[in-house]
Amino acid sequence: MLETIANDAALRFFEEISAIPRASYHEKEIADYIEEFAANRGLFCYRDAAHNVLVKKRATQGREHEPSVLLQAHTDMVAEKHSHIEHDFLREGIKLQCEGDRLFASGTTLGADDGFGVAIMLAVLDDNELSAPALECLFTSAEEVGLVGAGKFDYSRISAKYMLNLDSAEEDTVIVGCCGGVRSTLTVPVTFEHVPGQGITLSVGGLCGGHSGEDIHRNRLNANVLIGKLLVALREHTPFRLVDIKGGDKSNAIPRECKVTLLPDDIDAAHAFLEGGEALARSFICAKEDKGLTLAANVSGVTRVMSYADTDKILQVLQLPNGVLQMRKEPPIMPETSRNLASLRTDTDRVIIKLCARSPKPRRLLEIRGEEEAFAKSVSGTVEYDNAYPGWESDMNAPLVHTWQKALYTVTGNRAEATLIHAGLETGLITNAVKGLEAIAVGCNIHDLHTPFETMEISSFLRISHTVKMFLRIINQ
Repeated sequence: MLETIANDAALRFFEEISAIPRASYHEKEIADYIEEFAANRGLFCYRDAAHNVLVKKRATQGREHEPSVLLQAHTDMVAEKHSHIEHDFLREGIKLQCEGDRLFASGTTLGADDGFGVAIMLAVLDDNELSAPALECLFTSAEEVGLVGAGKFDYSRISAKYMLNLDSAEEDTVIVGCCGGVRSTLTVPVTFEHVPGQGITLSVGGLCGGHSGEDIHRNRLNANVLIGKLLVALREHTPFRLVDIKGGDKSNAIPRECKVTLLPDDIDAAHAFLEGGEALARSFICAKEDKGLTLAANVSGVTRVMSYADTDKILQVLQLPNGVLQMRKEPPIMPETSRNLASLRTDTDRVIIKLCARSPKPRRLLEIRGEEEAFAKSVSGTVEYDNAYPGWESDMNAPLVHTWQKALYTVTGNRAEATLIHAGLETGLITNAVKGLEAIAVGCNIHDLHTPFETMEISSFLRISHTVKMFLRIINQ
């Protein structure tokens, strides 16, 4: 398919890896592919139990004494789709579509995050005409669920002095710092009693969602938070008890959909309120990307309900501070600390809530943990933490930054600005593990990451592919 767009090796590899299912924690097949790729080219390859794969290539003639370079990208992708789309991410690859310069998928995430980086690294390894120092190409697993694979790799196998992380989504930036993060699971026990009656199922959909780091400042609605606002407003008209609630799916994605079933004390008052429910929901829209918002209210027969007290506890959860919690006070002005109310689901005797907090400051993340522990205690719940990872920040004027800027300008005539991002990158873990490693992160233009609206600009992908090769030609000069 993509060969018709451009005769480019990186595009060919992107198409090949897109055909391989690679949701987080299911990277075996893509690791098999990379191992076979390396074996067919006689390259050194090491694979660990977490399906991280390290491929090494010797320096080209005349560059054997230069410091080696680490290229790094993650093989997994966020598996999100529109609710009406039938797609099994564990068995099916991505169905690519192309319109002009836009590459996207059929109702699912594209996987350009981070398939673009994987494809470019494969193209670099496949290019025997490229002048480059020794290369160490690390393909990590389970990045999208808390940098899990990178946290398990044996970094004694890395000897590089420089690192190029290929996991950014903007062509005109070179990233020199990112946030640390902590993911938490809040469990609130609930008691059900059998009370048959006529309930209401309220469903929010059609929201844009987005990356819970890179898009958190764009004022896009969080479906879980929006349901909370509607329920709080409804309670002013009639008391009710919750039956079931489910919203969101991935910790690093802003929820696009949420559904709640409830039993109101006064069904007529509830219906009267919900006649204006969509207008109320739309009054909360701040971003044009959410104009597709839908709100549906349907009658549902119910047989069991939570108590009023437990209902109140879940409403408190839905009102937790969400989104940007604090902005940086010095340039670049951007979010410093944020939290994403990522998902909720009702189990047999509990409601399970997933939260994701981000900040470059470890102290602030510790404070958030303390706040969440206090909140959990206040609702007789528990909170557990997993997949914490460190932030990272280096010099915006480092020589490595200037080398990338020079390479990009040589290839495209465009300039890249050094910046920080409010998202997590594996650079934090890796530079902590490999002492003295100098790192930057770069990428091509990708839009609406972690949503079924994800698109990649093909021309930008090609420019960055060529820039990576130029970077390797001129580094150490």
